[in-house]
Amino acid sequence: MILKNRIITSIIGIPIIFILIIWNIIGLLILCSIISLIASYEIYKMLPAKKTRTITEKIIFLNILISICLPSIFSIFIINEISEYSGVLFSIYIVFVSLSTLVYVTIFSYKKEIFQNIGFWKFWIYTTFIGLCIAHFPLLYNHESNGESLTIMIIGLTFTFDIFSLLIGKRFGKTKIFPRISPNKSLQGYIGGFISLFPILFLLQMILGISSSFLIFFILIITIGFSSLLGDLYESYIKRQAKIKDSGSIIPGHGGILDRTDSILSNIIVFYWIVIWLKI
Repeated sequence: MILKNRIITSIIGIPIIFILIIWNIIGLLILCSIISLIASYEIYKMLPAKKTRTITEKIIFLNILISICLPSIFSIFIINEISEYSGVLFSIYIVFVSLSTLVYVTIFSYKKEIFQNIGFWKFWIYTTFIGLCIAHFPLLYNHESNGESLTIMIIGLTFTFDIFSLLIGKRFGKTKIFPRISPNKSLQGYIGGFISLFPILFLLQMILGISSSFLIFFILIITIGFSSLLGDLYESYIKRQAKIKDSGSIIPGHGGILDRTDSILSNIIVFYWIVIWLKI
């Protein structure tokens, strides 16, 4: 039943995502905004559940929201070449991160029950990581060469890896990779997902008109497979620390938005810098 729901959700959701991306940068920003808002709420919900939230926890939620959204605002300023404001906004972000850390440590540290599951530093690093990953979507989309096509490519490759890893893992998975963190991840599923990237990458290359050497594409495949696994394991580790099974329930068959985008978020930031360094 869960697998059926996942397939139905993917059939409906993936075209919607691609339509938003193909539309223009506004469509992508709408997508990023939706992900940011829902992700902020899901991270906030990882704190121990209570009937009523204290002012301290409400301040933490505001901090989460700003930490996740501000990097995306910064990237928008960059792609619009508002250089005089980009530097200021980046400075504001650095100051905000520094001050929020100081506030957490000095004021909220005595509220140990708030971070009793995840721990302050793990919670703060995870929140900052999610924000920085989301911010790389508009940066990649606005890349001077094939930005839109590259964005479609990385999302398509990530979905391919996740789907084939799941299907092959369920059918042939026997050797668990990290059973204590993610018991459903198997070596067979990972290898299957990795192999599936080769034909899909070359297919997307032809459809999207992206030309590059075999070596560069081989590096992309290796990196995407490895980054997808790390992103998935990192989110699974945080959920285990928070003692929850899923980050949410907004997506039928998948759980929360963070459950569905964990691999994409880790891939987008890695993929962007590979594109920059290798000049794809």
